[in-house]
Amino acid sequence: MTNDSVESWFKQARAQAAQGNIVVVGRDGKNLLLPSIRTTSVLPEMAAAIEQIIPSTTKRNVAVIGDTSWAASRDPSLQAASRAIPFWGMLMGFASIGHAVWIFYGSADLLCAGCCDADVLIVDSASLITLPNDWQAEAARVMRNSQILVHDRASYRLLLYTVPSQRTSPP
Repeated sequence: MTNDSVESWFKQARAQAAQGNIVVVGRDGKNLLLPSIRTTSVLPEMAAAIEQIIPSTTKRNVAVIGDTSWAASRDPSLQAASRAIPFWGMLMGFASIGHAVWIFYGSADLLCAGCCDADVLIVDSASLITLPNDWQAEAARVMRNSQILVHDRASYRLLLYTVPSQRTSPP
């Protein structure tokens, strides 16, 4: 696996996500495409809750680091996705209101390509142990906007992660 091949996997994933699919990028570069649900199928109060998190007024690229092993099974299902990624319903909501959503396994070799051109990065707290020590700075460096959220499984809340400033004080 070369950097060029990994970058081409994610270039394709971003294009597929922009067409209204939730894209799960496998560790082998194969993508599982799941079409987003129609907004008319979403309860108004659920759509309003999703709008408060990432409003649809500006379309965003949402990269997600989470468990993707379920997608490699013979018969991947939404139930398996929900078990692997507890905030799966939220991701479906983001895609249904027009945001591009792609999901990948958080490893050092996929991190930069997976976060490239993202406006928002959501990390499942269970995936934090798979990430390199400097993952926040690496992700922010390649993102269009460096809004990083961690979904805390213990509290079922999205926590804003502040990337430490790389600036140095003048002498």
